[in-house]
Amino acid sequence: MDQLIPPELNDWRQAIAKDQAWSLAIKVVTNCPRRGWQGQLADGSWKVGLAEPAIDGRANAALLSWLAIELNCSTERLKIVTGQTGRRKIIRFIV
Repeated sequence: MDQLIPPELNDWRQAIAKDQAWSLAIKVVTNCPRRGWQGQLADGSWKVGLAEPAIDGRANAALLSWLAIELNCSTERLKIVTGQTGRRKIIRFIV
């Protein structure tokens, strides 16, 4: 099965290239056998699967690392602004 790619991904990359701040709503599924985009939810947020467990911040670190690769930016430019300990998170790209 092909990995789902959000149609907005190129827009997000362009915003990063232009140093435009923006936010992304994500629902994380930990201990997932398939890492990556899992689909868009009814509220507009994106579901992301991660292999790492939600223990000692490992899933948060994995999410930021994976997103940095997907978005072609450094992890230092991404910040979890809400949801540090929950499944639903708001990730902010910092200019």
